[in-house]
Amino acid sequence: LTALGLAPDAISYDFGQESDNQDDFASLGQALMIALVLMLLLLVVQFRSIVQPLLILLAIPFSFFGVFSALSITDNPISFFVGVGFIALIGVVVNNTILLVDAANQARRRGLRPGLAIADAVERRFRPLVATTITTVVGLLPLALSDPFWEALSFTLIGGLLSSTFLVLLAFPVFYLAVEKVRTPVRNFARARMGKPLV
Repeated sequence: LTALGLAPDAISYDFGQESDNQDDFASLGQALMIALVLMLLLLVVQFRSIVQPLLILLAIPFSFFGVFSALSITDNPISFFVGVGFIALIGVVVNNTILLVDAANQARRRGLRPGLAIADAVERRFRPLVATTITTVVGLLPLALSDPFWEALSFTLIGGLLSSTFLVLLAFPVFYLAVEKVRTPVRNFARARMGKPLV
């Protein structure tokens, strides 16, 4: 700089945009935690259980494969819009497991064993789950393909929905049975102590 006749502070670097991005991602992390806590509280109140709401939230990791696959295929980096799309995705994907757990609980109250209850739930809820996913994906495709601004957000939702729905129908019943195998004896022990009929 001196050889060019310039002052030592003639060149500077502005990291403002990067710091703004970091602030945006930090706020997304806080929003994600708040959303998860509120959802968990609502589910605990609704299902009167702590274990089943945690089981319901298992749908969120089921969406990871689809999210990252969709972003990789469409060459979209992880960005602020991906974070926004993922937070929106959480509220949608847990609906599938809520429907299955609620249907299985209803079947249990009718006297079915856990295996038959979750099988009945999958059979009864299969069409609504698949139809909801397909209509949502079809509705998002025009947005994803026509506007690059919303592309990352749209493909985050599309990939997450597809993988979550597939894995909920295929793998979730196994997790449900594993949890019920532990949960049912504990519930029966507590009910026996209170003089209530066993499950």
